[in-house]
Amino acid sequence: MTIEVPPGLKPTTFFPRNGTAEAVPFQSHGLWLLHWNPWALLPLALACAAMASPYLLTHGYLIGLALRQGFALVCHQRPERSFWILGGSVAVCSRCLGVYLGAAVGLLFQTTTTVAVRLLAVVAGLNLFDAASELAGLHGNWPVGRFALGVALGAAALLLISSSTRRETQGKTGAYRTPLPGTLA
Repeated sequence: MTIEVPPGLKPTTFFPRNGTAEAVPFQSHGLWLLHWNPWALLPLALACAAMASPYLLTHGYLIGLALRQGFALVCHQRPERSFWILGGSVAVCSRCLGVYLGAAVGLLFQTTTTVAVRLLAVVAGLNLFDAASELAGLHGNWPVGRFALGVALGAAALLLISSSTRRETQGKTGAYRTPLPGTLA
């Protein structure tokens, strides 16, 4: 009687009769790679600073005003398009906040450059379609939708950068590179 073992699993030597299995270490030649990138902390810190500005402003800290002025260089900061936390609007609009958080996520993954470019093209097209349809009056202000599209845009853009700067370590495994389950391993 032959026991069918799922891919990525092998029978253990301790209990060979009951079909138990243990995981085999992943190989690093999958389509999607999850890896630690310390640069992911930078956009995460920017998002945290933007979300902290209402608290800092309401409690009289001048750093809150400095953060608001700094983010004004890159965002329109319209209050009706921003999330509200602790009685004040976040220092960036919902789409920009999504871009910052998505950028942090995008830096944690790698894929082929072709996949990353196609993903970025689709997501940029969706963002343009959303902006055009709102401008045409087809829908109103949807902060959660704008946030989700911002997350997708930030993740796709930084996924492209992360994938373009991938080190040449094909065939080598490392603690910081782990293919996601279900990918080619």
